[in-house]
Amino acid sequence: MGAMAIIPILLMIIIYLAVIGFTIWFAISLIKAQKERNVVLEEISSKLDGIKISKKEE
Repeated sequence: MGAMAIIPILLMIIIYLAVIGFTIWFAISLIKAQKERNVVLEEISSKLDGIKISKKEE
């Protein structure tokens, strides 16, 4: 009977660790995506710096 009592505790610990692991994975994935996006935006910005923008003559 005592061995059966430890199963719910182990299950809760496993679920708790899974939630923590998923949260860490999600945060790392989000940070990587933001870094890649920043690189692309920097490239676009540097290309736009080289282009002269003139207003339409009215």
